[in-house]
Formats: sequence, C-alpha cells, structure tokens
Amino acid sequence: MHFHSVYLVAAVASAVCAAPTNSFFNNVYDFTPELEEFYSRVSDYIKNGNFGKDVSQVCDASNVSLPAQASGLPSPTGILKYVAIGRGTQNYTCSEPTKDTTPTQIGALATLYDASCIVANYPDLVDSATKIVLNYDLPTDNAATLPPVNVELLGHHYFEDATTPVFNLDTTAQDQFGIAISKKNASMVAPPGSVSGQNNSGDGAVPWLYLTTIAGTVGNFTSVYRVNTAGGAAPATCEGQAASFQIQYSAQYFFYVSE
Repeated sequence: MHFHSVYLVAAVASAVCAAPTNSFFNNVYDFTPELEEFYSRVSDYIKNGNFGKDVSQVCDASNVSLPAQASGLPSPTGILKYVAIGRGTQNYTCSEPTKDTTPTQIGALATLYDASCIVANYPDLVDSATKIVLNYDLPTDNAATLPPVNVELLGHHYFEDATTPVFNLDTTAQDQFGIAISKKNASMVAPPGSVSGQNNSGDGAVPWLYLTTIAGTVGNFTSVYRVNTAGGAAPATCEGQAASFQIQYSAQYFFYVSE
C-alpha cells in the first residue's frame, strides 16, 4: 500500500481548516451539502482525537467488509487487497436519436485512486468522498491525486472489448500492482438513495457489480466488486442523444486476492 495515514492527515486536515463555513462563502465557492458533510466528518474525528492519532498505523484493508447493501451480490472470498475510488465515464451509443431506441452500453473509462488507507481507518469518509468527487472535474489520466480527498493514483479502468472490464494497476515502473482482467458474474440495482448524477441531477446510479477474473490477469486477483455507485446511468431512450455519449460517474471498487 503506497498511501499512508500521515499524508491523509496532512492533506485532509489542511482542507478542513481552509474550508469556508459561512453560508455566503459556501454559495460563492460551490461548497455543497455533500462537501460540507465530508469536512464535518473529518472535523468530528479531529475534535474527538481519533484522526491520525497513530500515524504509524498500517493501511490494511483486509478486515474491511463490503457495504451491507451488497448482500444482493455473491459473498466475497479471499482477502481484500485494495479499495479504490473510481472517477470516470460510462460510455454509450445510440443507433438512432429517437424515443423508440434505447442506449447501448459500450464500456467505461475511469481513473482509480487508492482509498484503502481511509477505508481501513475512517470508513464513513470513503462513502462521503465517493459522492462528492462526482461534482469535481474529471481527473486527467495520470493525475496524481483526486481532490478533495487527495488519495493517490492506483490505476486505470477500461474495457478490452465490449464485455471485458480491465483494471490496470501498473501505473509506473515502480508501482506495479497487477492487472485484473474480468467478466461480469452478477449485478444488482443500485440501492434507493444512491446519487443520481452530478449535482444530484441525472438518470440514476449504475448497478453494483460482482466481477470475477479470467485468463490474462497479472497477479493473484480473484474478484472485483463495484459498489456505492453515483451517476453513470443512461437516459431511458436515445431521443435527442448523439451517436455516442458519456455519462460521468463515481464508484468504489473492492479488489480481492487469493489467500
């Protein structure tokens, strides 16, 4: 794990201190209720003396559980290795821009950021962060950190073909964490209350997924879960849509490895 709690404390705590609290400034700086909730949670940890009290702690996610709502998916096996926040687009095509045609999904593109340390120590912050990052600009492919939580780049998510999701965690010559090539094994509708899109406006959150790895995987990855999705769902019809279009989303990805 290359993201350490000492960095988390410095990065997030400084953001809390700098965050505007007056409602006028909140409006000026687009300080949304979701962002306020995130900083409020961090502030509570600091006030209670529970934030960064042991900066030597190991960012071990192995004892972290999937969200309770994921009971609609098969139970995980193996050991949880990474939890990542994914930020990107779900991609669609339309054969005709009519109300009688439905969008066809052709994969996704996302940048993955290592939230393993946060979820191991402050799990509620990850859920809050996954929602608020949707309202920030899309990160560039190799952006080193993801604002406002400043978690570090872990890898990239893309599709090898229409049905083969890839999670490439080999980002540099030094950071070689493997490549999970997968197939969809099971899915469930995003739970009620999921964020529907940017600024809570959109066509809904994409489903939660259970993916299992297939031949070509580099490393001992066995499965990947996509949970706590926000946005990404396509409109019901192609009316008024371009031949190809993207819908922004965020999500959490849980990576399991063999024991």
